[in-house]
Amino acid sequence: MRRTWLYLVAVILIAAAAIVAVIAVRNFMEHKDIPAQSSKTLITKPAKACRIFTLPDAKKLLGESAKGGTNPAYTSSADLDVSTCSYSQGQGTSAAVSSLRSATLLLREPKSASGSSSNRNQFGPLRPQNSQDVSGYGDSAYWDTQHGQLNILKNDKWYILSFGPVTPANRTLEHTRQLADLLIIRM
Repeated sequence: MRRTWLYLVAVILIAAAAIVAVIAVRNFMEHKDIPAQSSKTLITKPAKACRIFTLPDAKKLLGESAKGGTNPAYTSSADLDVSTCSYSQGQGTSAAVSSLRSATLLLREPKSASGSSSNRNQFGPLRPQNSQDVSGYGDSAYWDTQHGQLNILKNDKWYILSFGPVTPANRTLEHTRQLADLLIIRM
């Protein structure tokens, strides 16, 4: 019964990460007035985020039972490629459901000057009000307390990292820095 619960939570975490990616793309399109028809989901290319955040990385953070990261889909528009890679503790763990953790990297990679500008604006005029500056990562970085995410801008690419409990309010910058420190050399 416990394994069934753990498996169910892992599936929910992976689905939640995919939903976050879709919401991020839709928000971008709404801000840029790009019609929904101009975006497409491709399933033939591997997610670029999963080339940066690999299963061995996830196992360092989540333990040997880490699962996920194999979703090859990503979203593309004329201005941006958006991919995500999420991992969660696998069903072999004996942790209580309330203490399960996940790790996610969402990558917004510009394909045009407009895409680059959109990413830079997220670190300027569109940056969340209650965010906190973070130094040592990329060209600019901030911690979004509301969503429990570390946002990094490096070479006009926007990396959104989250690591820790499923509930965003329970994630900490200190935990998410572990993920950032692991991935920064590949960003």
